[in-house]
Amino acid sequence: MSAAVDLGALKVLVIDDQEFVRTIVKKMLQQVGIGAVVEAHDGNSGLEVTEMEKPDVVICDVQMRPMDGFGFVKLLRALPFGKSLPVVMLTAHTDAATVARAKELNVDAFLAKPVLPPALKEKIIKVMADARG
Repeated sequence: MSAAVDLGALKVLVIDDQEFVRTIVKKMLQQVGIGAVVEAHDGNSGLEVTEMEKPDVVICDVQMRPMDGFGFVKLLRALPFGKSLPVVMLTAHTDAATVARAKELNVDAFLAKPVLPPALKEKIIKVMADARG
């Protein structure tokens, strides 16, 4: 299955308000073979970076200030380039309410923190395959 997704050709946007989390996730993405990684520090800058950089996948934290991950996805889905952009939410909270809210916003996948490289790679391959399917 991974042969269908060329990780080296992908550009991934990481949105998290904690710099050390972005750094860790960026390193993991590079470890699993992602070609390009761009970063944003909150939902607002995430929208700007998405528009400028046109990433293939967005990995976004749920809990951020001033705009949280759900606010970002809601605004992203309203934009022409953001309707079908695969989004993976990073969260420490995988409770039913959080998952239900994410489904309402058409979030493509969830990753529970702490994230491990194999799980990250697997989710990216899955959302990319689904997006093409």
